[in-house]
Amino acid sequence: MLTHLCLLVLWSLSSSPALADIRSCHVSRIQSTVVSNCQAQRHELVPEIDPASQILLLNFNLLSNISASSFPRLERLRKLSLGCQLGGTLSIGERAFEKVANITFLDLGGNKKLSLQRTALAGLWQLEVLLLDANGLEEGVLEGSYFQDLVSLRRLDLTGNQIKRLRPDSSFQGLRLLDSLHLRLNRIKAICGEDLTHLRGRHLSLLDLSSNQLSYRDPWYSHSCPSPFHNITVETLDVSSNPWDVGSAERFFKVMGNAQVRHLKLQHSGAIGRGFGFNNLRGLSATTFSGLSHSGVLSFDMSHGFLSKLGSLVFSGLPELRVLRLASNQIHEIHAGAFAGLQHLWTLDLSHNLLGQLNTEVLQSLTHSPLLHLNLKSNHIGAIQHNALQGLRTLRMLDMQDNALSRVPPGQLPALQRLLLGQNRIKHAWGIGKLSTNLTFLDLSSNRIQDLRGLWNELRGIPALQFLNLSQNLLSVCSEHQDRATSRQSQLRVVDLSQNSLNTIWNAGGCMDIFHHLDKLMVLNLSKNNLQILPEGLFQGLVSLQTLELSGNLLAMLPDGLFRDLLSLQVLGLQGNPLVTLSPSVLRPLQALAFLNLREVSLLCHCSLQDLGDWLHSTNATLSGGMEGVTCFVPAPPFTGMPLLSFIQSSCA
Repeated sequence: MLTHLCLLVLWSLSSSPALADIRSCHVSRIQSTVVSNCQAQRHELVPEIDPASQILLLNFNLLSNISASSFPRLERLRKLSLGCQLGGTLSIGERAFEKVANITFLDLGGNKKLSLQRTALAGLWQLEVLLLDANGLEEGVLEGSYFQDLVSLRRLDLTGNQIKRLRPDSSFQGLRLLDSLHLRLNRIKAICGEDLTHLRGRHLSLLDLSSNQLSYRDPWYSHSCPSPFHNITVETLDVSSNPWDVGSAERFFKVMGNAQVRHLKLQHSGAIGRGFGFNNLRGLSATTFSGLSHSGVLSFDMSHGFLSKLGSLVFSGLPELRVLRLASNQIHEIHAGAFAGLQHLWTLDLSHNLLGQLNTEVLQSLTHSPLLHLNLKSNHIGAIQHNALQGLRTLRMLDMQDNALSRVPPGQLPALQRLLLGQNRIKHAWGIGKLSTNLTFLDLSSNRIQDLRGLWNELRGIPALQFLNLSQNLLSVCSEHQDRATSRQSQLRVVDLSQNSLNTIWNAGGCMDIFHHLDKLMVLNLSKNNLQILPEGLFQGLVSLQTLELSGNLLAMLPDGLFRDLLSLQVLGLQGNPLVTLSPSVLRPLQALAFLNLREVSLLCHCSLQDLGDWLHSTNATLSGGMEGVTCFVPAPPFTGMPLLSFIQSSCA
């Protein structure tokens, strides 16, 4: 990325000759920090620097040599960036930074051909972050004692270089604080035996070996390659995007020799496991991850691959696993017992796969796990067997958005609090109270539900519900004949009914009382419902309502008393309604109003709106677009619009 950014800046400089004349550094103060910005000014030498500078940015210049005499003494400087010099090469001489010895951050990345003297970094005792990415460096940078003075170093970034082996020299023994080593996009082929000797006794928060050339295809590694991770613990080990097949992965994990790794990433590994078009490849089995059985892996991310099938016991080598991510593969078949042995699993992510149905045996082995989150979003699930979710008694979140469900999933999930069923084909909410009475968050948006009263009756069985999204359904019917159980107190805080056909219901006189018992409701969205009228008393009892969204409807007028009960309302959206006129008496009951959107309301310019203009002047509410945003249209050719207050001042004096 840095290399691409350098090329982009080089092109912009060459196409903008005026930049060559901008020679001075821009000095600014961000809170109490003094920043000298000298970027992209074609400097060939370090320019004059404000001695109070704490951050110095010299990226995208033409510097070719940095020596001990390049900088004035800058004792307050903490961050220095020399990345992406555009001259082709950058040479860092002996003790080049001795006059800026207090820096904690040094960026030398993106210089393509960086020449680094062995003592170039000498004296940087306080340096914590060193960026050497995309510099064309080879393995000698790790083996030549370049970093021996960096006793405070925490992060070393060598991404995108030409390093072929990973053998840090003995000077790394002195880097006791180093915990983040970035080696992505290099050419490392293997790590074995004594390679990491000088990192022993260390806990690394991150070891990034992704996008290298690790292969381990030779069976020799399984028997003759001692573990390089002896006495090294790793918080996150990233070995994504390496040219592995199942055999290579299995050998690597055995070579790890039960190294302690908490989080393992194996993303974008297309050849691991049998997938569509790869039936000749060996599939995952119970032995694939067996080398990790004593590594204590808590999370495993194998997303963005080509897995198509999960056989029995494939993850049994990860007994301590809490989080398993298999998103964005091609999984369409899961055998019984695929998740057996995961007795501590909290999160299972199977989103963006090709599952067409959920059978009873798929999740059966997780019924004794403390599973909290199950993500099945964006599959093709249209059928769920009756007992497929049975036994998941600890499950709190179920995400089944963007599938092909025609009904609410069957089963009983007593701990379930968040249920996401948006973008399915559900026509009714039958059984949702049986699924869980403890739901607080329910998303049924973009489905095919028609009956508003029938839905409301089903939701009575979920007394804890606080958030309800019913947007983009087909709500157009109110079946008054249905049984109305005695109303219990609602806990609903947010209801989204936007993009339905509520106009059809209320024009027919149905469901007038639908909001009457929602005394804790704070947000109500009724936008884009083709509403032409709002029934009197519709908002009765909404004493806690703070936000009401009515935008994008067909309201030509608002009757007096409509907002009488909305004493807590702070935000009112009326944008995009053809309000021919608007009386301030409608708005006066809104004593707490803080924000009002009256943009694009198509008011007709008439002096009867003078009272509205006076109210707009006197209100403390903020208007979207300001006073100029409230416009009216002259009811005669050419039907031009103008700010309402301008019309009143010019025509109604």
